[in-house]
Amino acid sequence: MNAFRFNGARRRMDLLPPDRPVRIHRAANMTRPVDIVDADFETVPAGSRRNVYPVFNDNRRPAPSRTPSRSRDSMIATAFTLALGRFERLLQAASPKGFAILVTCLCAPVFLLFASLSPHQPASASAPALSLAGVTTSLNDADGMKVLSVFGAIENHSPRVEPAPIVLVDVIAGGQRRTVSRISSGETVLQPGESRSFSTRLLHTGGKLPEVAVSLDMASD
Repeated sequence: MNAFRFNGARRRMDLLPPDRPVRIHRAANMTRPVDIVDADFETVPAGSRRNVYPVFNDNRRPAPSRTPSRSRDSMIATAFTLALGRFERLLQAASPKGFAILVTCLCAPVFLLFASLSPHQPASASAPALSLAGVTTSLNDADGMKVLSVFGAIENHSPRVEPAPIVLVDVIAGGQRRTVSRISSGETVLQPGESRSFSTRLLHTGGKLPEVAVSLDMASD
């Protein structure tokens, strides 16, 4: 009997279930960290920051005070207005003789200034020494043929002797210019103030009086 009891105690089994592991559940209302997508950074100048520890030994030089330009402009305008008012009162109080003297004193410096500058002005382009004068053209009949006659004169306007140039007679027809005659005077020079005439007769085959241009060949001097 003892043996039976011993075996029964030996075969006793523990039927209690094991303890469950404790699980940690997050609260439903717990906020998740928000991801930063974009951020704006603002630069704060150093002068705008307040120093936590005040500095009593500041050896910096004080900045010079700046006078506003507006006040300077107003001072200039005020001074100009005062000067103009005084000048106006002076003109009103002046006698006719004094007014004439004042106007003369104001105009004299301007006149002297222009007079002093006039010799330094560049000289204007002088007129040419030689020129053509009294140039005429005519269409005449001679022995049943048409003849173009050209008359004129060369004048020397300079106070010195000038070489006599050759006179060119050009006929303009159909928009083209063609030299038809070169007139050379018998003399080689023109005296100061001298006027020398020239003439030429050219055979013309057209119907009406053509356009004629007369010029001086200065390259032949």
